[in-house]
Amino acid sequence: MTAHCFRLHPGEELMPALKQAAAIILARSKCESAFIITAVGSLERATIRLANASRTDGDDTGGNDIRAYNQRFEVVSLVGTFSADGSGCHVHISLADAKGNTIGGHLIDGTVFTTCEIVMGTADNVKFTRTMDDTTGYNELEVSQLPKQQSHVGKAIPAALMLLTAGFVAGRLKAR
Repeated sequence: MTAHCFRLHPGEELMPALKQAAAIILARSKCESAFIITAVGSLERATIRLANASRTDGDDTGGNDIRAYNQRFEVVSLVGTFSADGSGCHVHISLADAKGNTIGGHLIDGTVFTTCEIVMGTADNVKFTRTMDDTTGYNELEVSQLPKQQSHVGKAIPAALMLLTAGFVAGRLKAR
């Protein structure tokens, strides 16, 4: 796992910034999966889908309840997954208002108030994809374990040992 840290500034839109950062991180790291490890900051506006979401609007569960809030919040939790293949992402957020009341759900968008400091992670040998699940009506996460690739450190150690051995053998031959 590798950590990638960045900061969003006042006025930046949270969801597009997260998607852009994930795309850059995934391209540079050549990984197939990214995820939010932690985040702290504040928003001045947020739009979230609440927990009673269903695959159709207006069914007997109340449908997809999306709410927009135009007030300042502290980000108390931000979690999510991102796929390198462009199949999507899934991000949840918890926010606290000035009285300490919390709300949370599926992040649609938000606007940074003062800052949003984010640590994103990438995992070697794991691939995230999102495919339609007919039961839920949403693109859901599928995780694949990829073949293990030898890290640069793993390649460097045998090379260094080979050089040391060659140097030792050359030194012994020269001593004769």
